[in-house]
Amino acid sequence: MKPETDARTDTRKKILDLAEVLMLSRGFNAFSYQHISGELGVRNAAIHYHFPKKTDLGVALIERYRRRFARYVAAQAELPPPLQLERYFTLADTYYDKQQICPSGILSAELHTLPPEMRQCTASFVEEMRAWAVDIVRRGQQEGAMQYAGTPEGMGTIVFAAMQGSLQLARLDGGALDEVKQQIRLLLGISAS
Repeated sequence: MKPETDARTDTRKKILDLAEVLMLSRGFNAFSYQHISGELGVRNAAIHYHFPKKTDLGVALIERYRRRFARYVAAQAELPPPLQLERYFTLADTYYDKQQICPSGILSAELHTLPPEMRQCTASFVEEMRAWAVDIVRRGQQEGAMQYAGTPEGMGTIVFAAMQGSLQLARLDGGALDEVKQQIRLLLGISAS
């Protein structure tokens, strides 16, 4: 027999799911509990029950991204660095296909207007994404699959920043994302997949 879904948990998930869509399409500061309650057909009090302050909702969203990202990175751990790089690119492709900005991009753009708790979570999330890029290029260099001048830290930061920026540019120029990915491959001395 299938267990019944707890209505409170289900409502919380629906709130998070909709808040995620709103944040990735508008930005965190551009939506309110009213947007969520109207779309879900619930009272604002139902949202406040799960997330007393919008900051609580924001922190929950970021922590959810961090858990998802950690699972994604772990799932790629056994792949060779060039293939991991392609999976890194896939993250940007996924947001582009949905016409969204990636969470690290939108949160970074709004960083100075976010509450301190969200700024701290955002900084950790962005560092985790950057660290994966650094790890990919470090291992790629160590294994001889990637050749580049400079340090893995510097090159990983370039990869992270280029992908984040190209995703935003791709909203105006659809070819920008592919151009940047190809240029990164060239910078790393690897051929296109």
